[in-house]
Amino acid sequence: MNILAHRGYFDGPDPSSENRTESMARCLKRGWGLETDIRQAPDGRFYISHDPVPITEENEAEAYCKLWRHYPYATIALNVKELGCETPLLTFLERAGVLNQLFLFDMELLETSAGSTARRLRQINPSVRLAARVSDRNESIDQALTIEEAEVIWIDEFDDLWIEETELQVLKAAGRQLYAISPEIHGFSHEQMRRRWHDFTTWGIDGICTDHPVALEAYLRELDTMESSLS
Repeated sequence: MNILAHRGYFDGPDPSSENRTESMARCLKRGWGLETDIRQAPDGRFYISHDPVPITEENEAEAYCKLWRHYPYATIALNVKELGCETPLLTFLERAGVLNQLFLFDMELLETSAGSTARRLRQINPSVRLAARVSDRNESIDQALTIEEAEVIWIDEFDDLWIEETELQVLKAAGRQLYAISPEIHGFSHEQMRRRWHDFTTWGIDGICTDHPVALEAYLRELDTMESSLS
């Protein structure tokens, strides 16, 4: 199971630590991956932020890439927040030496034709890894599987914990890696969060993006202990 720390959170949402290099370094040292957001400033430089803000020395993407390079086996899920900058974005990520450890996702939230950005990105750079979305907001499994450029499926449950094991097996049979958003990110309770963690681990999902990576790590350790005692 690959744990992705949502916006670099360590033990729950914390606005003071959101998307900061120090917070991400703490998570990476723990052995986790990261989920974060990338944007382009008016001057062409890229920066890390969920919302549009002025670019500064603290949020400029170059500093983040320098950190990520020190953890080459960590997975970085990079949420693309703007379209129209595909060529400079891929050029930047390749020059920064991080393209091989990340995947780009959430382009469908911005585009008018699902998969068009993924196809454009793959044409620009055949080595970039991409994810297609499935969710309970008109982003179906069938649609995701038509995006052949996407090696990863990003599973989002906004309003209902809707996905079932049989649907995950369809995605796995198609050769896709599966990453899921943990329920608490969309306002579900911690009890629902833990139940979903159980489902996802039992069903063989590849990674979970969570606000509570410390708790998820402890939960996975509990499962390992239980399985060892039964073997």
